[in-house]
Amino acid sequence: MDDDLRLVIEAAWRVLERTNFEGFKVERVLHEADISARTFYRHFADKDELLLALLRDEMSRAGGRLRVTVAEVDDPVAKVSVWIRAVIGAAGDPRRVARARLFSSQQGLFWRFAAELHEGTQLLMSPLRDALGLGVISGEFPWCSPDRDAPLIYALVGGEMTHALAESPGADVETAIENTIAFVLRSLGIPPGTID
Repeated sequence: MDDDLRLVIEAAWRVLERTNFEGFKVERVLHEADISARTFYRHFADKDELLLALLRDEMSRAGGRLRVTVAEVDDPVAKVSVWIRAVIGAAGDPRRVARARLFSSQQGLFWRFAAELHEGTQLLMSPLRDALGLGVISGEFPWCSPDRDAPLIYALVGGEMTHALAESPGADVETAIENTIAFVLRSLGIPPGTID
């Protein structure tokens, strides 16, 4: 990544953090980075392309955090549960909620840049897919096909996170997490009531 591009991305993160991830304007980023509009447009066709770069950066970071979090537990059931908790839990974490709300509200980016976001999506799903694979090997997930089921679980959990973010303050994120974990585990062949 060239220096100007890194400068713009770092400035954009500072602007977003300072504004609590609201009211994002390219002009503020240009001022923060102390660069010209010409330099900006050499790297980005429009604001959406800058948001795409930020989203890809965020997906890379979040994928790394998910991998570390899931690796902290041993058995496949716990790994799947921890992954779900970490993703939906962003809606209840004051440090992450504004960031999560900004990116979950950018559905147009996901449609416009599906190919560009594929790698980031795979990074986010990878710890889940690995956990599902371990569950197949151990016999705990007898009905599972990791390549088929990871994207379905990812979509469900992402939808639950988006729903929790849209709820009013005080929405019960913990109930959403628990209900989603129970549903996913049942779909993987874990009988209700067998997990603490």
